[in-house]
Amino acid sequence: MSVAENISSYIVDKGINQTLLAKNIGIPQQSLNQVVNKKRSLTADEFAAICKFLEIPPEHFMDERPR
Repeated sequence: MSVAENISSYIVDKGINQTLLAKNIGIPQQSLNQVVNKKRSLTADEFAAICKFLEIPPEHFMDERPR
């Protein structure tokens, strides 16, 4: 799985909606939705902000195995 897929799976499993996540990392919800749906790439800054907000180390999402 890609980083975006792992993030998407994690937030769904934890019941975190995209609007809440996007608001807390400072990007429009539409941008986050595009990342999750593989329509645009996740920037390094966005990835860092997601990990910080979720309090999850980046390595957690970089593993290619499904979560």
